[in-house]
Amino acid sequence: MRSASPELVHQEIWAHLTIHHCLTRIIMRLAAGDGLDPDRISFVKVLKHARRSVILQTGRSTRHLQQFMKRMATKVARKVDNGVRRLREADRYTRHPVSQYIVRTKDHVRRGTRRVPEKVITLSPAMLD
Repeated sequence: MRSASPELVHQEIWAHLTIHHCLTRIIMRLAAGDGLDPDRISFVKVLKHARRSVILQTGRSTRHLQQFMKRMATKVARKVDNGVRRLREADRYTRHPVSQYIVRTKDHVRRGTRRVPEKVITLSPAMLD
């Protein structure tokens, strides 16, 4: 986060969530208009197109925004892979990385370190030469 104070961090998080929600709504609207699966539309491509175009849209009328949405829809539709897709058989799930560290709970009892007996190393005279 770029913000220094907790209030600004809170505001920045809400800004990111708002942008994500708006872009997801754009993707859903584009998918519904063309009868596409929303998963086939790249979130990153829509984000990049919106980022490039948002500066041009400041102070524009509703008509200009509708034209912008139409242009975005045609651009995204060109880049979508419309090939045949197999039906999803299993539920979706997010894979979480396997943690290398043990999660310790409050009632976890730590064991002491194991004592290793001392080792005595003797060198034979043949090894010293």
